[in-house]
Amino acid sequence: VDSDGVEATVLVKNPCKFPIEFYSLDFDEQYLEEEKILRMAMGSEYQKSFFMPPRAVGETLPPEVLEDHQAQKRLKAQQAELKAIAEAKARTEAEAKAKAMGKAAQAYRTVTFYPEPLVKVTGNPVSRAVMRHLGIGPSSERREAQQHRRIVVIVHGPPRAGKTETAEGLCQYYGAAHVCIDTVVKEAIAND
Repeated sequence: VDSDGVEATVLVKNPCKFPIEFYSLDFDEQYLEEEKILRMAMGSEYQKSFFMPPRAVGETLPPEVLEDHQAQKRLKAQQAELKAIAEAKARTEAEAKAKAMGKAAQAYRTVTFYPEPLVKVTGNPVSRAVMRHLGIGPSSERREAQQHRRIVVIVHGPPRAGKTETAEGLCQYYGAAHVCIDTVVKEAIAND
């Protein structure tokens, strides 16, 4: 039965002397869960090609991706809890205000401000997994040694290829300055 509720019967004949095995990703619970996790981790980048560290058959996603997924779940739970608390507070205040005016509490809709979540998730977990796989660590001694080299990196590519995100990630990792050519040109035009 597919997602539309259509049921189909498949008849397969094996002309070989050895057994064959059928495998459908639609029924693989681990695959479906991993796809959901990657979709959450990569966001809009999920539809594009991206690198993942190699893994053996049956092995789970890299720990960075799984940890990020757990952090995202905690973040959503915290946001839901904060929202419920804010709505309850707003409802209580509205009822108290209505009683003070001598009227029954009316149905209302409020726009509330939700405080900053308690968990802050940064960076792309897939990139962190690839960096770990390649042996590129974020140790401070390594960064300091690399900062003394003084090189300039130019990231070039077609529009919407991820140049800005790549450049910002490199700058954040190496503690370097980030200069965007569009910003430089716009400032030069504005100053003329």
